[in-house]
Amino acid sequence: MRAFKYFGHYDIREVEVEIPKPKQGELLLKMLAAGVCGTDLHIRSHGDWIGKAPLHGVTIGHEFVGEVVEIREGTHFSQKYPHISGDIKVGSRVCAEPHVPCGSCYFCLRGQSNICLDIGHLGVTRDGAFAEYLTIPADRCSLVPEGVSDTAASLIEPLACALRAVHRSPLTVGSTVAVIGAGPMGQDVAKAARIGGASQVIVSEPDMMRRNMAEQAGCDAAVDPNVSDLAETVMELTHGIGADVVFEAAGLSETVSQAIDAVRHGGTIVQIGVPTGNIDIDIRRVIIGEISIVGEHATQWDFGAAIDLIASGKVDVESSVTHTFALEKALEAMDTAENGGSVKVVLRNFS
Repeated sequence: MRAFKYFGHYDIREVEVEIPKPKQGELLLKMLAAGVCGTDLHIRSHGDWIGKAPLHGVTIGHEFVGEVVEIREGTHFSQKYPHISGDIKVGSRVCAEPHVPCGSCYFCLRGQSNICLDIGHLGVTRDGAFAEYLTIPADRCSLVPEGVSDTAASLIEPLACALRAVHRSPLTVGSTVAVIGAGPMGQDVAKAARIGGASQVIVSEPDMMRRNMAEQAGCDAAVDPNVSDLAETVMELTHGIGADVVFEAAGLSETVSQAIDAVRHGGTIVQIGVPTGNIDIDIRRVIIGEISIVGEHATQWDFGAAIDLIASGKVDVESSVTHTFALEKALEAMDTAENGGSVKVVLRNFS
């Protein structure tokens, strides 16, 4: 089968490998669609995933939907989301939470598996989704309902991460929210914030296409930070108070500083964007304003809500898709996602 594997910085190669065999407790999936994530691009360019180096020769990719073609005998399923009906069987479509926790460390035993001390991850520590077939632990999988397209299903994982970011915040009905960065994650966070009750959503994004997309999705204001000062705009729209919650989804030193400038005293910044190095901030502003800065990492049982929101039509994830490519053009797809002129890039036609 065809797979795209990591061998070093900007060294992703198409290789032919054997179809993997599922181990005890695993499923074999035929890939149907996969999203190109900023994490995939970060791994390609920097060779790490939040401090953990990807394995040499690992297949990259972790946002996906696949069809079950084999279930290893003796594999059992647990029903995590009672509102998603049906059993996983051969022929079912599934998505999966891509991190694979150890299940026995201090954090796993306290229900915080997304910050497991020995966490594994598809596309980093085990083969991921940029291939024709994939094996995955059954307990990471969720059934995709009928009526959800393959493209939409491949975007369940990033929406779940956006929901996790909202859950990490004190956002409530009537909150004013600012989102810095309107890439794929920023677009989903803005939608999730609106679903969560935000009465005003302000987006900051230098790319005009992404700003327009955010406005079309229902954001109240889309600021070009190269033209207008985000903090000044937020203050004008909040009568000098500031945003209750700022979601930072760009991961740059200057945008973190913008978040501090835009949030109100006593407000919260949810840090989603992952910087490539250290950042400088005015910690005095954080102290004097009693500003909370919280991190957000991966998902924590947010897949059920993401699936429900997509299946019910309450969140449209496909509207963020600007480009689709066949699997054999995965390298071109990654270039497109990295070089601008796109929002969400999805791989289809895996065989």
